[in-house]
Amino acid sequence: MLSLRALPRFALACLLALTSSIAAAQTMPAAGAEPSDWSIAVGPSVYVAPKYPGAKSSFVFPWIDQEIEYKHRYFSKGMDFLGAYLANDDTWQVGGNFQFDPTWRHVHDDARLNGLGNVNATVRAKAFAQYTVSFLTLSTDAEQDILGNRQGLIANADVYASAPLGRWLFSLGSGVSWTNGQYMRTFFGVNGGQSAASGLPVFATHAGVRDIHFNAIVTCKLDDRWTANGSLTVARLRGDAADSPITQRRQQTTAMASLTYRFR
Repeated sequence: MLSLRALPRFALACLLALTSSIAAAQTMPAAGAEPSDWSIAVGPSVYVAPKYPGAKSSFVFPWIDQEIEYKHRYFSKGMDFLGAYLANDDTWQVGGNFQFDPTWRHVHDDARLNGLGNVNATVRAKAFAQYTVSFLTLSTDAEQDILGNRQGLIANADVYASAPLGRWLFSLGSGVSWTNGQYMRTFFGVNGGQSAASGLPVFATHAGVRDIHFNAIVTCKLDDRWTANGSLTVARLRGDAADSPITQRRQQTTAMASLTYRFR
């Protein structure tokens, strides 16, 4: 189980694994040779997110951003660390992957959490489908906690429009996130025992829409090797997530910035 203290070690392990892959594949093909089966870009990034779902404060941690593909079939991208496409072309991207989810809640994050118990970060199994026509992209995915950390199932549906402008690519869109009962109970519910220990009122939750969100993504190709990336998601909690006594702020903001170097 991963915690905040374990993140730097986890990121370092990811970096070492990526470095090994790059060392094995980074030799550029000779002139006239067949194009490489590999596409590899790696670099430092910083990730900003609420301390826990519904928190009013945020935490910041360094990460390794990577965009690795092999034969347009297998990939590792960002926190989607191992995946495969069933379809991957200019119109459809369909597949599945394993994803690190850096969402947790520890009692030391806020005095109000005393008695609620810790929730550890997890790994999710994710299935996704994305359809692009002209400048418009529709996407959906479902992500299930597979480590037994009580983080349940999250399903997302998004639509966004993209516009290239010279070396820049801008994407704007919006979407909705639904979560199952286990996820809602873990992060927003308060049972009798937790209520007695924390002083918060008992609060029953149900599966439903967790948030409606707005996404902004920008990419700048600095040259043939270097690319700067940034993303911002502003979400508004809804339903039980918004009404929970654990929730301190209904608006939740997540951001990422990275600089990657393309080896091939």
